[in-house]
Amino acid sequence: MLAAALLLTAGALYAFNGWFRSVEAALGEHVVGLVTTGNTTLNWDDAVAFFGLGTERAMGLRITAGCSSAMLIIPLLLVGAGFMLSRRAPVTRILAGTAIGAALLVLTNQLRFGLIASFSQKWGYEGFGWAHTVIGSIVSLVGVAVSVTVLLLVAMRRAKPRTPLNGVSG
Repeated sequence: MLAAALLLTAGALYAFNGWFRSVEAALGEHVVGLVTTGNTTLNWDDAVAFFGLGTERAMGLRITAGCSSAMLIIPLLLVGAGFMLSRRAPVTRILAGTAIGAALLVLTNQLRFGLIASFSQKWGYEGFGWAHTVIGSIVSLVGVAVSVTVLLLVAMRRAKPRTPLNGVSG
């Protein structure tokens, strides 16, 4: 039953990707405000965070479907559902590992967003190209690797055997 919930969540992320990207842009507006100069604002409908407003380097970053963490979370949800169907780990651990992994992917994407904004403001479109294509891809790959590893570690860890306290019999 919970495997179906993860599958439905994956489908909802796909179906409501535009809304999810706007949420990411809203989070990103705060992130870019920390790493850039000038003011920030958000265009919710187009999932664009503008930064550097009032400076010579005002720009906007749009979160497209391909740059959304939703496209990385969906496969993670599918892996979690697969683990549930295999019954190789407790459901609570699978859910916890999946949730932590998904949160890490959102955080990783926000880090990527901040790097892109910072590089873009400092070095213009050349900085954008490097931060988006090269560094951003590396950050995303590391985020995926860490989130899958966390899912596996949390879901598959063995319970430690309980040892009695010294001098206490049980």
